[in-house]
Amino acid sequence: MAALRAFPEELLEHILAETVVSSANPSARPPWHSPADTRTRLAPLLVSSQFHRIALPLFYHTVVLRSPKQSRALVAALKTQPSLARCVRRLILLAPSETDVETLSLLRDAGARIRYLDITLPTEESGLPDALRALDGLEELVVRKGAATYLSQRGPRAVLEALADLISSCTKLESTTVSFPLSADPALSTLVGALAAAPSLHTLRTPVPSFWSPTLLAVSANPAMRRICLGDDLSGMGKPRSVMASSLFLSAARAHMRLSDLIRAGTSVVGWRTRAWTMGSVAAEPPSATRESACT
Repeated sequence: MAALRAFPEELLEHILAETVVSSANPSARPPWHSPADTRTRLAPLLVSSQFHRIALPLFYHTVVLRSPKQSRALVAALKTQPSLARCVRRLILLAPSETDVETLSLLRDAGARIRYLDITLPTEESGLPDALRALDGLEELVVRKGAATYLSQRGPRAVLEALADLISSCTKLESTTVSFPLSADPALSTLVGALAAAPSLHTLRTPVPSFWSPTLLAVSANPAMRRICLGDDLSGMGKPRSVMASSLFLSAARAHMRLSDLIRAGTSVVGWRTRAWTMGSVAAEPPSATRESACT
């Protein structure tokens, strides 16, 4: 331990971060895996007082809340040690509840700088929409929808409207992931409008729509956009999966140069020939580089 005390703390912090900071893509792990994951992350905090002091802020860097029970535990921890709230940079709400309203309030009052928000649309109405509007420092947003959640429900619609307001106020928002297709559903109109006007938004990830709709065409009008990543793998980790150019949506998208260039810049499309894209690409990457582009 004497040797560790002489070790540079900056290097210790970098090493501990690999173990203590939670993954920003928790959906890849089954729910039953989370308790073991938490114990693994907690272990370095119990090594020594030095490790505890260095690793505790890292432990709260990324907060993943999978249930109301975990939300209540976090609220209790933040009330006991309000300074922990200032350590939170990424917030992942996989099962939003009324308790998360208090969580967001505590984070806001403590001056937490939340840069990343991953939220699953709730099925019930709550005070969550008003609380979300305070997170105006976001740089990345992920929106998910459960299989039993419908956009016609009042709870999801209220949160979508709040997220649209949030996008409009986040001048540094650069990347947005929507885990469900952006259709012409009226419940998505305000969200699509906000994405089309976001001043710094350069990357959108979303599944390939089954049929043509004007929603992605509207988003492509945003001059800040550089790429649209289409496909099932929306984690942003590694190279995106290839999609077939024969789909009804992509066949129609080819008629719109700006939209098709953005898709080509962010998506590996099988069947789109390079020579068809020689008439002035407007995407950030040249056509020769787009095959290897990854939405990271």
